[in-house]
Amino acid sequence: MSARLVILVRWIALMVLALAVVLIIARWRLPMREHRSRGTLDVLRDAWLRLRERRENARERAEDLHAILGKTALLVGPEDKSTRVMRWKMEGLRCGVLRARAGTQAVALFRERAPDLVLVDALLPDMSAADFYNLLAESRKPIVFLGVSRHQWDELHKLGRNVVCVGRPFDPEEAAAASGDIIRREQTDAGASI
Repeated sequence: MSARLVILVRWIALMVLALAVVLIIARWRLPMREHRSRGTLDVLRDAWLRLRERRENARERAEDLHAILGKTALLVGPEDKSTRVMRWKMEGLRCGVLRARAGTQAVALFRERAPDLVLVDALLPDMSAADFYNLLAESRKPIVFLGVSRHQWDELHKLGRNVVCVGRPFDPEEAAAASGDIIRREQTDAGASI
């Protein structure tokens, strides 16, 4: 029994030593930016503020996702993995999903069925993203451009308040929450103007 205890204590001591070496190396490679030492209360206060901020962000995201429950979404883009995942996410939010593979097909489907929001791949095969927006601009429906490249970013952000750009790779939940954010803003603007 005592031999096992001695071996266990040695293993624990080796683990503590290894952890100390890792921490020393980490401190050496990643020096702290602040030169003054921070007290325990400062560290706890900062942790509490970060926790509150994360909770607020999670609450807002849940409200954004709730805003699109049961809405009809037009999903435009090629049938690739990211589009399929986006379709599954929208169906998981109980949204009706209309599919189009190209911009001209999407514009015709939009005018025929009038969906509540549009999720479109920024690299359409038959037209540019700005041209696609200009064809739908009078509707003022939320349009989320997916997979936006750096050179498209500024151009698409200037189009209007109902446009959101999401870079690639994108999180389907982030794209859905972005469209929900636009819907919530429109609802509060409409409520404020009444």
